[in-house]
Amino acid sequence: MATLHEPARLEVSALLVDARGKPCPVPIIELAKALKSRPLVELWADDPAAEGDLATFCAATGRVTERIERAPFLRALVRC
Repeated sequence: MATLHEPARLEVSALLVDARGKPCPVPIIELAKALKSRPLVELWADDPAAEGDLATFCAATGRVTERIERAPFLRALVRC
């Protein structure tokens, strides 16, 4: 259940990569590793560069960002 400090997941069945507190490019590196074993990954990141890095990663690899929310931090659902 989501709390005031922890928002609800975008997709419960997706693997969650919680990269909050980690500087870029670590969130994207962790996302790429997770996508090797799972077709759907939810990324949480709070580094300001994460959204731009995610867009670049998806464009370069053919991954698709199905859903993205930006508050209170970046939450993105990425599919292979």
